[in-house]
Amino acid sequence: MKPILIESIKNNLRTLRLKDMANDLDAILEIAQREKQGHLEFLEALVNKQVEGLQARSLERRIKQGNFPRNMNFENFDWNFQPGLNVENLKNLKTLSFIGNHNPLLIFGKNGCGKTHIATSLGIEACHAGFRVKFFKLQELLLHLYATLVDETTAEMIKKLTCLDLLIIDHIGFIRKKEEYPSLLLDLICACQDKVSIIITSSISLEEWGKALGNSTIINDIVDRIFHQANIINIRPAKSYRTQGPHAPQIASTEVEKSS
Repeated sequence: MKPILIESIKNNLRTLRLKDMANDLDAILEIAQREKQGHLEFLEALVNKQVEGLQARSLERRIKQGNFPRNMNFENFDWNFQPGLNVENLKNLKTLSFIGNHNPLLIFGKNGCGKTHIATSLGIEACHAGFRVKFFKLQELLLHLYATLVDETTAEMIKKLTCLDLLIIDHIGFIRKKEEYPSLLLDLICACQDKVSIIITSSISLEEWGKALGNSTIINDIVDRIFHQANIINIRPAKSYRTQGPHAPQIASTEVEKSS
């Protein structure tokens, strides 16, 4: 194929916003000539490049919009560290069937035991599967909802969140409370029920949620709704990655010599 014609085709492909096809045209032509491919084989290889590029950018966009903590995925997850982790159950959850069924997932364990890492890793897996995911720390989510009360856009924000496939609410524990928080959280949970799968991590038991968040009556209603059809990961006994993990600070031991 003439160089001028090739450049013309590349320019036309870029005009049509098919930049992956344009960028890889030379390489795919070379392979087609070397392997004596037919027209359809060549066209298939060229179109596949564009599809692969679109899928990669779409995945990158979903992960960026997910607002995940950095460097947390199953590739760097230590499956053998936690003695109290049901590995078989977690690997079953990696199939993400709970998202398709709109079921909640509750992850319990003490601080530092890997709850956030598990929740984030499942969120990343969901992005790879094409699901829409958003990650929030509980305090951050409640502050966003509280801010919508000023301009009365609470319903609008909740509606956007119900368009997700998976909502991750990380670190339910003792937070800075406001009187409106329990009602706002209940409104969100009610709107998501049977529509959006929710992953919640908690360093405290369900019985302590009322004291931690305020208004035990409303929180009990939230617990009832979340606990219905929920999958549960309860990491007990648990070790702390921060104090006992491979990157934990090492305390140098000194041997004191006794004088005779």
